[in-house]
Amino acid sequence: MSAFQDLYKKGMDRGAHQRQRQKDLLRQQKLRRQQDQDGSRSLPETDSEKPSTSHFGKKQRAARRNEFPFRPQLSEWLRDKPEELGEWMLVPCPVGRRCLVVAYNGKTKVYTKAGYCFQEFRSSLPGDVTQMKYQSVLDCVYVEKEETFYVLDAISFGQQELQECEAVFRFYWLRARFEENDFAKIGEHNEKAFVLVDHHDFDNTSAIEEALQKYPLWDGNKPALDGFLFYHKEASYVCGTTPLVCWLFAFMVPAVLGLPVSGNYEAPENYQPSQPLEYMNEFDRKLDEQRSQRRKQKKKKVPSDEAEKEEQASSSMVQDVQDDDDDSDEFASLKSLLDHERRLELGELDMDCEESPSAVSC
Repeated sequence: MSAFQDLYKKGMDRGAHQRQRQKDLLRQQKLRRQQDQDGSRSLPETDSEKPSTSHFGKKQRAARRNEFPFRPQLSEWLRDKPEELGEWMLVPCPVGRRCLVVAYNGKTKVYTKAGYCFQEFRSSLPGDVTQMKYQSVLDCVYVEKEETFYVLDAISFGQQELQECEAVFRFYWLRARFEENDFAKIGEHNEKAFVLVDHHDFDNTSAIEEALQKYPLWDGNKPALDGFLFYHKEASYVCGTTPLVCWLFAFMVPAVLGLPVSGNYEAPENYQPSQPLEYMNEFDRKLDEQRSQRRKQKKKKVPSDEAEKEEQASSSMVQDVQDDDDDSDEFASLKSLLDHERRLELGELDMDCEESPSAVSC
């Protein structure tokens, strides 16, 4: 009995459960794509696959907060090595702010993970200055210091709807469009740079080895690497969390996948290479605590009079953006939090200091 308890504590059952959910979702997505091609009615979506569009029934709230119906596709921990690693793609993710960029009706807007617009500008993406009757929805990481959007994926691009397409096709389509157009060039009609990140096929072992061993991954380590995303080649784009997109910090790759990475990717002191699942569980626990504390702090902010209520209402969108910004880079935020605690333990920081970790990316 104790042996099974040990396995449970180490999260081995969660890895097996993740693999089963991956298989189930892939089967459902394949059937739905086939039915769409046949003109049949689509399969009902599971809770794991439903886009986060529950706010559609709350039009007044959506209009007030300027929400957008799509959500970025969010990852789970990669808890175990896939049975067929060749069915996956490796995508490096920079440190930055996760967002959706939408070009439509001659405008380009940027939305947080919670669906709030926090930026608007002109771009050369289809839907803005070109092909205005179509729209482009790009899944990006925004690096503010560089004023650059690093494109991970896309829901649509101009005339091509991509949400129900397989990931390998979405990446091929994006690569072709970015090779045809220089979206990274700043100009009058393109006020921000867009850079497509590389998508590496695990069938190409030499490309995978080069990506894992290269440091820094981007010139001058700008931006810095946050971690690696793993996309199943046959997966559709899911607006929300999905087991068909997984995540690891670079220092975790050797333990989980058995693949070497550059020695410059240093692991935190509390990470044990022989126990990556325990690190994941502890990371999640810390993250839940951090979110719980923020919710409690938010509840304490009660307006004292009608004037303050009015002011708070007028700034509700700003506050929502700030709150979302805190959540927008869970991994980088918690990495900073754990490092802060480690430095306190080592006596590198004063216990009374005001320093707090900031949130930035995936």
